[in-house]
Amino acid sequence: MGLLKGIDPLLTADILHILRSMGHGDRLCICDCNFPAAQVATQTTSGKHAILTVSLTEALAAICSVLPLDFFEEKQAIYMAPQKGGAMP
Repeated sequence: MGLLKGIDPLLTADILHILRSMGHGDRLCICDCNFPAAQVATQTTSGKHAILTVSLTEALAAICSVLPLDFFEEKQAIYMAPQKGGAMP
């Protein structure tokens, strides 16, 4: 069995396949367990969603190690945050 050298071990074969299938302008959603990922994934090209049980920063570091952001896009990344004054559950 061969190993890919220099690939973060968090990047499974399914995740690498999804990332490899992406093209310029495609979007990747990295979300928490409150997002309906399985439902949204059915509406995507791959139809798959992958689960990483790590922190956001660990997931981003692994993904960005093999898939750079498109800098020709006005916004390369967006995020959601609670509204000011809103209480977190």
